[in-house]
Amino acid sequence: MVAIKDKLKIEIVEHNNEVFPIIIRDIGVNLKSGEDVALLRFDSYADLLVPKDVQADEIETLNHLVTSITNQSWILPAVYRGYITKIFWFKPPWAHQFQDGKYQLQVGKCQQTGVLKVTSTNPYFTSNCVYSSVDKLSNIHTVDVYVSTAGLAKNYSTTIEKIHPSIYDNESGSESLDADNRKKPKLSTNDNNHKDNQIIQRIYPLDATIIDQLLETRQFMIDVNLSFFSTDDFIRKQLDENEYEILRYVYTRIVQDHTDIEIQRYITTRENALEQIRTCMNEYLTEPKLDQPILIDNPYLSALIAIIRYKKLDWKAIHKYGMHLSDTRPPLHVSSEEMIIYLHEAMAKILQSIKKNPILITISRCVDDGYCSLEQADLIQKYVEKKFRNLYKIDEIKGRSLLTNDDNDDEFDEDDIKDRKSMIISDDENSH
Repeated sequence: MVAIKDKLKIEIVEHNNEVFPIIIRDIGVNLKSGEDVALLRFDSYADLLVPKDVQADEIETLNHLVTSITNQSWILPAVYRGYITKIFWFKPPWAHQFQDGKYQLQVGKCQQTGVLKVTSTNPYFTSNCVYSSVDKLSNIHTVDVYVSTAGLAKNYSTTIEKIHPSIYDNESGSESLDADNRKKPKLSTNDNNHKDNQIIQRIYPLDATIIDQLLETRQFMIDVNLSFFSTDDFIRKQLDENEYEILRYVYTRIVQDHTDIEIQRYITTRENALEQIRTCMNEYLTEPKLDQPILIDNPYLSALIAIIRYKKLDWKAIHKYGMHLSDTRPPLHVSSEEMIIYLHEAMAKILQSIKKNPILITISRCVDDGYCSLEQADLIQKYVEKKFRNLYKIDEIKGRSLLTNDDNDDEFDEDDIKDRKSMIISDDENSH
């Protein structure tokens, strides 16, 4: 077993990708050959992508890759280094990138490009162009991912991946920018739009006994992202509903055939299309002139460029956001105080049910990235820190702690209540 440190530490960071070097420093160096840890995380996003611009050999040997690893791609590099083989992802009710269930992912080095790839045909991976068939990978590592909606889900299920039809009416699913003949898109407004297209096999309830069994031969760490409690989306908030649907139509295509040949053809076409979009945006939105005509055959891309230009938005941020769009909308839910407290209690109950104590706790604020609003983040963080202090003997907090020596109780004090009333919140029932 990995050596249990005498002191339990909380590390508070701003960005999720800052957790990766912490794992290397605090866990990886203490692992013996054949040992691994489990990651128990509370987050609104899956963060199960792989870095596209980093060679697998560099991930295996270098310890300082924060600038090259994004918030969406910090977990699987730790899997590839052999640190993590079990992931328990507890998500809020409004997060739908994955259905509740058990997923087994294989991560390895692409023999052709040298970067990491994933064998899953889930749209989350294919639309982000990180899929590869297993026969084209080397140095493969396997990780079991257990996904559960915190506070709601009672059971896990094994998800057997099946063909996902396109979320559009048009039959071609083409990524070409020459789109005059395409039908008007029928985008799904239901974030569970692929729910009925997967085969679900119920296997067992994931209760405290099951978690303890899975953790019997390994230690675990906890990662909490403040967006788990209240999720912002800084791009979507800059667009109205029609504008956002145009953005989704420009960027979102789902592979329609899950044979390896078709997926590879889809990925090549998608990568070319994304590069065309970037080129067009660079041409029309770098030092844009409002009276410059937009001469693009694709009316949807032309409309999106016009929107970005008129609203003076950051086109690079829009493009980066669009590249990661899949068959479901990214989570957005600015929670009421009742929902925030409810999810804090749900998290506490999950952690209380586990017999072991963690060997490391990390907290990611994600305010600068726009995933959790500044107006709510400080209060959420303070309550998370209080919860951990109540559950465990915390010996050290590194980073920007919001607790004082007097903050030993687990409840909000009068000042906290006053702060809560000043939060910018929306009615949960009317949230996106």
